[in-house]
Parts: sequence; structure tokens; C-alpha cells
Amino acid sequence: MIGLWLIGLLRQRGGRLAGMSGGVAVTVALVASLGAFIAQSTASMTQRASASLPVDWQVQPGPATTGGLSIPQATAAVAKAARVTKQQAVGYADVDGFEATTGESVQTTGQGKVLGLESTYFRDFPPQVRLGSLDGVLIAQQTAANLHVTIGDTVSIRRPGVAAADVRIAGIVDLPNADAMFQAIGVAPGAAPQAPPDNVLLLPMDAWQRLFGAEAAAGAPGLRTQLHVALAHDLLPGDPEAAAAQVQGAARNLEARMAGNALVADNLAARLDGVRSDALFAKVLFLFLGAPGALLGAFLTIGVVAAGSGRRRRDQALLRIRGASRAQIMKLAGVEGMCVGVGGTLVGLILAALLSRLFLGTGYFEASSVGETVLHLLGGADSGQRSKFGDYQLHPGDENQPISCGAVSFCWRRARIPDRAARLIPRRECRLHRAANRHERGGNRVA
Repeated sequence: MIGLWLIGLLRQRGGRLAGMSGGVAVTVALVASLGAFIAQSTASMTQRASASLPVDWQVQPGPATTGGLSIPQATAAVAKAARVTKQQAVGYADVDGFEATTGESVQTTGQGKVLGLESTYFRDFPPQVRLGSLDGVLIAQQTAANLHVTIGDTVSIRRPGVAAADVRIAGIVDLPNADAMFQAIGVAPGAAPQAPPDNVLLLPMDAWQRLFGAEAAAGAPGLRTQLHVALAHDLLPGDPEAAAAQVQGAARNLEARMAGNALVADNLAARLDGVRSDALFAKVLFLFLGAPGALLGAFLTIGVVAAGSGRRRRDQALLRIRGASRAQIMKLAGVEGMCVGVGGTLVGLILAALLSRLFLGTGYFEASSVGETVLHLLGGADSGQRSKFGDYQLHPGDENQPISCGAVSFCWRRARIPDRAARLIPRRECRLHRAANRHERGGNRVA
């Protein structure tokens, strides 16, 4: 019976069903397309924020003299706590200053930093340095300007408590990420330096170990070693807030593994946290742009559905005359609502996928709000159709009356001409009433 009713709907009311399904499809396609745009834009924000960061984590183990982890132990702990792609050990040393003799003048600077880098550091973290040669002793561009030195000149490193050490400059470099590179880890925000140091010298790690290795092993102040870590970004969530939470969780896991013997500067989480405001603005934009369009599509669908309310009441009246129960009429009404809701939703999702591939360059879109909205639309269409059909009240006791395929066919033949069907309803009721009276009078005569 339901199959016959559905076939009749498609044959006789195909245009009206297409109109209602089109309204649902437009609403679903608009919401899904805007949701795809938001998901794509937030994922792009996350990808760009993580790709532009040279070093994701800076891990600073505690001094070995106080029970801190060694560099190999810290490296193993980092590898177990997160998906690591690159790790490099970097030595940091605070010095009293630098001195250089150029011509007949002697130039000196204030306090500075001396870094020890492995030969593969610039290969693993190329954005950390730009300009100049990457071999030998390197001097920062600002420091070279302060000392008036160039490649081939000699610079003296004034170390606290020991004799100065002379090194020959092999290259001049710029440090674009100096703020994060020289950040104070584990220091209160107010106590941290407000700007990176102006005087910086970069040494090969073996040269740094010769100059500062003994003092660093003895736990001298101002000497420390950090691990610069690059994480795998391919499994990060597209939402910056979710990605930041995931990275922060991995950093807390690392600190727990090291049992408080190391500090972690989470540069990646800080960068993602700064992108959250842009992602929030994109979501607000989605709300202001998508909500009016979705409401317009919903009102269009409601208008098309309301235009056929009279026709549905006539169909239900004919079904009632032919003996249909309330439950059977509701089932048939639900078939129409399901046809409109499911068909419109599927068409809308297909259209949204095509638009996503056409304008965003990818057929993939995934946003939890889109899926939730589609489910609400599907449920709303079905319940809306049911409420429309449920407005017509049947007489008590009609719920258990049988209905046949012949009755459905009869109703469809009469419903092809709505005006004639409307005229048939009172006439047939009068004929049925007169037939019942004649039957009652005939029974009385026999008695």
C-alpha cells in the first residue's frame, strides 16, 4: 500500500514534491557549503600557523647536579611523548660581552649570548637563520654592526671568571625568530627580558663544548642546554582551538614523563592560541552569512508545503471515506514527508560537495555543525509534514478500519481533479447516509 501511494505521489504530484525537495536542497546546500568554507578556512589557518613556526617546542632539562635529565635521556622522553620529526641540542651561554679590534680602534659590547649549534641544525631548522654563510663561527647582524666587524675578523668572548677566548668570524646572519629562540623558560612573565639580546654569537657545538662544556657540567649559572623540537603536524585537528589543546596535552605529558626535571616552552600551542580569534571571527561570519540564507530557504520550503495543504486535506478525507484508519493516514503522510526530506537532503549534500570541489578545490568538507544541521533539517522536514497531515481530525474508532489498494487507487482517481474531489465528499456522505436509512427501514418492515 505504501509503495502504491509513493508511486502515485511521484506520478501525480511530482512537480510539487520536486518544489518542496528543492527548497530543502537549497537550505542544506547553503548550510553545508558555508560549513565547508569555515572548515577549510580554519584548517588553512592551523596549517599556516604551524608551518610558519621554526621550532615547536623548546625543552630545557634541569642541571645535572640537581638530578636533572641528561640530553640523551631528555631526547628519548621527548620522542615518547609526541610524534617528533626533528630534534637538535642547542647550548646557551651568558657572557659579559664581546670585543673586537678594527684598525686602530677597539669596540666592545655589553652582555651577550653565545649559542652552540650542531652542523645539521640549519638543515633541520632553516627558518631560524637567514643571510650569510652557515659554516664556522657566525655573528648576528646587529652584533657585527656594533663591533664594526666583517667576515675574517677576530672577536674576543669575555667569559665571567675565565680568560677571554678569540674566534674568527666566518659569516654574518640574521635571526628572524630571536624572540622565541632566546625566550626565558620557566620565568614569570614580568621577570623575563622584554626583548631578545642584541649581541649574539653562534659557535659550532664542538667549539662551544670546548669553551663552556666544563662549566656547564659543573652547573655554573648562565649555562644551559635546550632541545629544539619539531613535531609532526599532519594529524593536528583543523580547528586551531582543538589543535592547541592537543599540543598542550602532549607538552603536559612530556613534563609528567620528565617528573619535573625539565621545562617546556610550547611555541606551537602559543601560536595556535593566537589564531583562535581569527577562527572565531570566521565562525561569526558564518553565522551572519549563513543564517539568513538558511532561513530564506526554510521559508521557501514552508511556503511550498503550505500551498498544498488543501490538497492533502482532500486526499485524507477521501482516504477516511474509503475506510483508512488514523494510523494508516499518518503513515501515508509520513511517506510524503520522508520523500521530501530525504530527497532534498541528499540533493543538497551532493550540490554542496560539487560547490566545495569547484570553489574550494577539494571535495572534502567536514564540520560537526554541518552534520548536526543536516540531521536537524531531516528531522524537521519529517515532523513538519506529519504536523501538516495531522491537523485533519478523524472520527473516534476509525483507527482499526482496514484499507485496501483499491481504496487508495479510488482516492487517486478522484484526487486528479481537486475541485471535483471536493464536491464528491459531501455527495458521497449523503448517499451513504441515505443507503443506511433505507437499510434500516427495510429491516423494520421485515420485523
